[in-house]
Amino acid sequence: MALDKQVKIYSVGTDSFFIKDGIDSEYGIGQFKLSRSLLVNQLTKLIEDCNKQIERLERKVPKTDEEKYEILAQLITNDNLLIGYTSLLEEAKKQLGNAKQKLSNKINEHVLDKVRVISSDALKESNVINIFDSVLTRTLGLKKDELTEDVIVVEAFYHEVLENLIKTGFVNENGERFVYYTSSAGQIRNKKCVFAKADVIKKYEKSLMCGLTIEDINAKGGANINKIQAYTALTNSASEQWKRGFNINRAIVVPDFETKVHTKVDYINTETFEITPDRDMGIPIEHTDGVGMILPSVNKKAFQVRLPWIKGLLVPFSFNADEFKNEDGKILMTDIYGDVHDIIEEKINIIFTKSQFKMWKYYTDWNDYKEKFIANNCQAAKLNEENPAEGTLSYQMLQSLYDVTDEELESLAKKTNEAIKNVGSDLETMKKVMGVTNENINKNPLQKALELYPEMFKDAHVKQSISSKKESMIKEARSAKLNVDARYAFIIPDLFAFTQHLTGQEVTGLLTGQQVYCNQFEVGKLVMERSPHLYLEHGVRENVKTDNISKWFTTSGIYTSIHDPISKILMFDVDGDQSLISQNPTLISVAERHMEAVNPLYYEMAKAKEEQINPENIYKSLKAAYKMNIGISSNQMTKVWNSGHIDQKAIDTNKRLQCLANFTIDYAKTLFFPDVPNEIKKEINSYTKSKLPAFFEFAKDKDEKKVAPRNGSTVNRLYDIIKTPPIRFNSAIKGKFDYKMLMSVKNFKKKDIDEEIIQAYIKEDRRKTWTMRGLKKNDMESNHRLHVYDVIRERILEVCNDEKHVVNVLVRYLFLEKDSKFKSTLWNCFGDQLVSNLEKNVGKTMHCEECEARTPKSNNKKYCEKCAMKKEKVRKAKLKSKKIA
Repeated sequence: MALDKQVKIYSVGTDSFFIKDGIDSEYGIGQFKLSRSLLVNQLTKLIEDCNKQIERLERKVPKTDEEKYEILAQLITNDNLLIGYTSLLEEAKKQLGNAKQKLSNKINEHVLDKVRVISSDALKESNVINIFDSVLTRTLGLKKDELTEDVIVVEAFYHEVLENLIKTGFVNENGERFVYYTSSAGQIRNKKCVFAKADVIKKYEKSLMCGLTIEDINAKGGANINKIQAYTALTNSASEQWKRGFNINRAIVVPDFETKVHTKVDYINTETFEITPDRDMGIPIEHTDGVGMILPSVNKKAFQVRLPWIKGLLVPFSFNADEFKNEDGKILMTDIYGDVHDIIEEKINIIFTKSQFKMWKYYTDWNDYKEKFIANNCQAAKLNEENPAEGTLSYQMLQSLYDVTDEELESLAKKTNEAIKNVGSDLETMKKVMGVTNENINKNPLQKALELYPEMFKDAHVKQSISSKKESMIKEARSAKLNVDARYAFIIPDLFAFTQHLTGQEVTGLLTGQQVYCNQFEVGKLVMERSPHLYLEHGVRENVKTDNISKWFTTSGIYTSIHDPISKILMFDVDGDQSLISQNPTLISVAERHMEAVNPLYYEMAKAKEEQINPENIYKSLKAAYKMNIGISSNQMTKVWNSGHIDQKAIDTNKRLQCLANFTIDYAKTLFFPDVPNEIKKEINSYTKSKLPAFFEFAKDKDEKKVAPRNGSTVNRLYDIIKTPPIRFNSAIKGKFDYKMLMSVKNFKKKDIDEEIIQAYIKEDRRKTWTMRGLKKNDMESNHRLHVYDVIRERILEVCNDEKHVVNVLVRYLFLEKDSKFKSTLWNCFGDQLVSNLEKNVGKTMHCEECEARTPKSNNKKYCEKCAMKKEKVRKAKLKSKKIA
């Protein structure tokens, strides 16, 4: 998938929507943000200002003492200011309980009926972001690299403002109205929402929602609000349109495959939080939760799929094979609406499952969906096609292996230490460090250049990048990102068993007991890991291979048995979840030891409720989702695993915390969170009141003073085990680096230098530093190309619109005259042109087999001119000596 197809949109905060000279100012929302450096002696004036503010408010709306204290407490944000005013603060805190809601209600009375106007100041360069090509961008006709104002992402800083925006929308200065569209799970975690122009959404609503409207859904009882948002957000997933091989008329939707797997579990009562260990139960497991099948003739690789209301994983499997025919030579399957389909006669090549079809009950039958899909020009999309890649352990995986010897830990860290040592001296290691690997199918321009022209590893900028990445490698290794020869794979159920079930045969499957099959690994034991990893979630299984299994299971995924409760141990679905798999003997041995008497956890979860989809319920659901933070539960479990002493009490604490973590995840949908008994809370708090473990200094960039002292927990011990040798660049790379290979004109002279271009570059490069300071860490680390570089490129080309000339000038200046260690701006602005130049120049050359220097390519030529002359001289000398002899 081409991830370089990106569209520019605005991303703004709710502070961009304050009504000028209106009730917002009067109530102090977002006003009086006090600097942390405000001195104590300024407090008196501040309180006077607060009293004046309250007096002004009383003229508008009568105020109670509680509301006054609420406002005062909001305005005073720095406890350090309150030296000498402790009693005032305490009194204010006492009044916060009811006053906050009262004040909010007063504000809402005045602002919720107002349609806000987005500040023109918000629609500026620094608020432009790029989003990947998706069903949404394609349906709306948004163009690559063009800025659109049809869609705006809004980040919630002030809930009162967000509520207003969701309930009434907003308008821009041209009077165009925007309405709330959706929020993905990731956006909800970051308190972001997608708004779009009302007329645009109205125009494309049925295409995005396959013929349905919100009114249609409400007429059938509504739906769970946050689920609906997750489903509509599917249109915003980075994807490519699925055209070749897709025909909606050759697809059906069948029921899922569920069985009861009998096993021992540790049962948690979610009222008392008592744990019953070793309870024998038949656990209901939906083996096909999120997975469907596609004939290998249509697609040979597994991939994630998106259609309106449909999401999940499609796996190649020959469900039309003779083995599944009945006595009449037919393969008959019944869909979720009760209609029987002849797979062969109807030429069915895609089988979706009910768990993939999220809104199935809002259509009368499958034909209803298909007709609406075609009539409304709906799209099918592909993403994340399988591409086996290497992976590393994480601290969550390693910390739960609490009983590890130093020798075992050193063995697990061995390859990582070797890689750190080889940075600078081994070409393959440096390629991997810079992302120049076969697995990386979306290389950036610098990575493409390094692949084309390895001599570039000798460039000062690349060396600097490698040095920085080495420091990152050490940090990551000390936070348990260890190379244990692990690879990622989609988790896939036994589809042979599933097809037997669909065709009414006796269900045997191809995998028995706790067997798995993954063609990326040899026969024998392997360990399956998965993120997020909270409790003890290590799946040690037996990898089996037979000709029959290899015939049916053709992807690089890992296939699991329907007789195995592995999904309850690793807590996975099969809608595209991946497992990190390794056959590292030490990891298998350690994991097996820890899992010897460990059972899956089992507890009843709350059901998500359906309700009418309207702005009020949308805001209520979003606000509820904002409350819960899975990171808190995860960090609490981390504190337990790294407490330094793991006994049964600690393990039971993490069992309960894992249960609470899942209620936290589901809270946005269910609005239910169990009431934990006080004695259980005290037990949990005895662990979680401590600071985060010492390795969070490396894992999360925490200040050393804000983490606990380093103890002997598994991950903390890596601090001493991970080595930090100095980097030494040597002659690991063939040939000499020639900067002219990056230019379109090799005889570019100093007189051709355009000083105006260089000055423009220097100016914009310096200004970039200030612009990027405002970007959040997750924006900086995303795969999106930062908009700031697009702006710099445009500004430099305003000086000279001949891009080839600009690139030649900058290459000569940065590589020859300055020999700069910092060329990120060049690569991000003009990387495509640099790669194009390289492709032309490198394609005409070859490496001399003697001196390894680049030389013009020629038929039957192995050496450069100089080496060829030497070889010829030696050859003649040998010939002459033979004649003399």
